[in-house]
Amino acid sequence: MKARQRERAKGYAGGPPGSHYHLACPVCGRRFEDSPTEFLLACPEKHDPSLLKAVYDQKKLVAHPEQTGVFRFSDWLPVRRRLTGSRGPVVYQSRGLGPHLGLENLSIVFSGWWPEKGAFMETCTFKELEAQAVCARVGAHWPSRLVVSSAGNTARAFLDSCSRYDVPVLVVVPGRSLPLLWTTTERKPFARLAVLDGEADYADAIALANRISGLDGYYPEGGARNAARRDGMGTALLLAVEQMRRIPDHYFQAVGSGTGAIAAWEMNQRLIDDGGFGDTWMRLHLAQNSPFTPMTDAWEAGSRSLATSDDMEARRSALAIRAPVLGNRNPPYGIAGGLYDALRHTSGSMYRVSNTEAALAGDVFQRHEGCDIDAAAEVAVAALIQARAAGRIKPNDHIVLNVTGGGRDLLARDRKLELMRPDVRFSIADLHHEETGSRIREVMEAAG
Repeated sequence: MKARQRERAKGYAGGPPGSHYHLACPVCGRRFEDSPTEFLLACPEKHDPSLLKAVYDQKKLVAHPEQTGVFRFSDWLPVRRRLTGSRGPVVYQSRGLGPHLGLENLSIVFSGWWPEKGAFMETCTFKELEAQAVCARVGAHWPSRLVVSSAGNTARAFLDSCSRYDVPVLVVVPGRSLPLLWTTTERKPFARLAVLDGEADYADAIALANRISGLDGYYPEGGARNAARRDGMGTALLLAVEQMRRIPDHYFQAVGSGTGAIAAWEMNQRLIDDGGFGDTWMRLHLAQNSPFTPMTDAWEAGSRSLATSDDMEARRSALAIRAPVLGNRNPPYGIAGGLYDALRHTSGSMYRVSNTEAALAGDVFQRHEGCDIDAAAEVAVAALIQARAAGRIKPNDHIVLNVTGGGRDLLARDRKLELMRPDVRFSIADLHHEETGSRIREVMEAAG
């Protein structure tokens, strides 16, 4: 067995791409190999849905200093290639916010543009980590265009990464997200943007993306179901642990789908199996932006299922929050291996953060750390402040705060930001048209 693992690990370095991992279903235990022309997003067995996990031949955390960004930890990525020029977050111990809150060991993982700290992610979001990993999971002879849905940050990340790494993609966003879609570089013609106009929200964009994915020549990127997306984001925790030399006691992040938090939980398991960083299950502290708090409501009710709510009311709540990227009405909460399991396994906590609390927390961060952060990161900082006030964290606990995006103001100082123009537009009527499939195909063909 060990000889086989060595051969497969060697194969990744110079032989068959993707030979260093397989996928496993947490429900039935079935294992799968990845295909070079499509990637598996779900177990085909007849049981409750689950999130397939990547299982790697390399059981120790190995950093490759010759690689950058997520590919520093490529042994723990389900990828078929390593990409050059990858960018990643920076990790530093807080000398401002931590002392302000009376915390001695607060480590901040910062994804964004902050040259003074060595951060050069021009998309200003940790979604760039997942986009890079997904691009690297795509095989050399990939026959389809990836379809990605987004409320803003993921769109910037995929359009940027797919342009840089020559991966055809169609990103679908609600119209209200357009102000969040700026770029500092040229977008390639094969990296296309579709907009759903009207009072559409993130859930509507997901529905439209699912429809388009069913057309010939298109393939669903998969969102949380894509193991590359999760493990790409999980490298943010690996970078922190590499510096801390231990698994933290607590982990803070804002959540919309919760994919990044699930990723951190999955990496926690691998780090425990490694044996060199302790056996701590770090407690997840996850926050939603009030009034849109379906996962917080369900967790506090002890429920694995999200409450059934009026569609229009849920839509109004999602449209009312300061951080629209957190407004996912269909998150992977109750699915096997999803956020509910992650919270239960780590004795985690969920928080409600109002728009006002988020804005104040952003001001606190900028005042004490010296950089602007985006609205979702503000929600995470506000949760940290709430947890400290409630006594859920102690002064000497080792804490990781995932600042998932920031530095847009600094980037605007250093680079020219240009808003992206959509390549194709849809309306809510198109989504609910009696002949929806035909209408979508007609619009896509007209756009070329």
